[in-house]
Order: sequence, then C-alpha cells, then structure tokens
Amino acid sequence: MTMSKPEFAASIPPRRRTFWHPFPIVMLLAVLVSLAIDVPIAGYAKEGKHPRWFAELLENVETFGHGVGATLIVIGVLILDVARRRSALQLLGGSLGAGLTASLLKLLVIRYRPRGLTAFPETVWATFGGWWSGNGGNDLQSFPSAHSATAVGLAMMLSAYYPRGRWYFTLLAILVGMQRVQVSAHYPSDVFAGAIVGWCVASACLLAPDAVDSNKVSFPDPVSK
Repeated sequence: MTMSKPEFAASIPPRRRTFWHPFPIVMLLAVLVSLAIDVPIAGYAKEGKHPRWFAELLENVETFGHGVGATLIVIGVLILDVARRRSALQLLGGSLGAGLTASLLKLLVIRYRPRGLTAFPETVWATFGGWWSGNGGNDLQSFPSAHSATAVGLAMMLSAYYPRGRWYFTLLAILVGMQRVQVSAHYPSDVFAGAIVGWCVASACLLAPDAVDSNKVSFPDPVSK
C-alpha cells in the first residue's frame, strides 16, 4: 500500500533539531578572539583593496540580511509552501525579530563604526565609548550587527524548514557578515555578536508550538533521508 504525498508528509515527525546547536559557543569564542584583530581588519577593509568583483558580490548578497530582503524571502516562502503559512509569525520573528533585537541592543553600547573614524585607535577598547548610544546617531551603534543577526536568524529558520538547503543558507549568512566588515559598517566582533543574537532569537521562535508542529517537509522525496 502506497501513501499519497500529503499523507506521507503528515507522517514525517517534526524536525526539532538543527545543525546550529554548537553555534553560540563557537560565535562567543569568535567574539573574544576577534577583538584582538578588529582594528587591523577594519583598517584593511577601509583601504578598499579587495577585488571589485568580490565587493559587488557582497553588495548583492547584503539583502539576505536586510529587513526588506528578509521580508520578501518570507513572503516567497509563504506563497510557495502552503504548509508554512501557519508559521508566518515564527518566520518573521526568527528573521526580522532577530534584527530588531540587535538594533535595540545597539542602543545600550556605544561603539564607533569603522567608517566614522578618521584614524583607527591603537587599542580595540578605544572603539567603545561607554553606554547608551541612543542619542549619538548611527555611527555610534556598531555593536552588534543587526544585518548579521537577521541573516543568521533567517538562515536558521530556512534551514530548519528546508534542511537540503542549509549549507546554502549558511553561506549567504556568512557572506552578509563579510559584507558588513567590507563596507566598514562593523568590526568582525560585531558580526559574531550579531550572529549570537540571531541564533538566540531564531531558536526561541523554533521552539514555538506552531513552528514545531508545522515543521514538516511539504512533499518529501521518500528515497532521501
């Protein structure tokens, strides 16, 4: 007796695990290590010596971590995959919510963006300027990267729903992080910190009942694992 595709999809258990579980620990270590190289890397990026084709690639990929780009991707998912429509709030929360959370955290810490500095300080600690950047403008809100938070959150959500594309989604999130450093918007540690925010917010969204219960492959290939 063969099962129809909808019946087969309904028999697939919810995917509660993702490949991201060691992610926050690795990123936290990356934040601590990258503090030692933040200033020289930011200085190199500001010199603009990277190949033009690479800069154009990163510029185009940046939309994966932008609020508008993430929204358009979520809309596409909801149009093409009917089973995901009940998870619309989780998808938006895991991506846009991650970026919003990072944007709020920016207000708590003053850190000067590389593009706003006329000369780089000798120590990384001089790139920080104390607490509460809300009244100082965008150039004081470097930490953490909201683009990276959005990209990682979106990549996590898409990877949980469509595991076959997880490495592609991961690559896009990595390129977004590189783009933020390349355009002198952030230091590497900002990017890694934003990735932690994205992971935390997306993980919370994936634990929501609607996201877990609807996390099935719509029309899976019964041959694949």
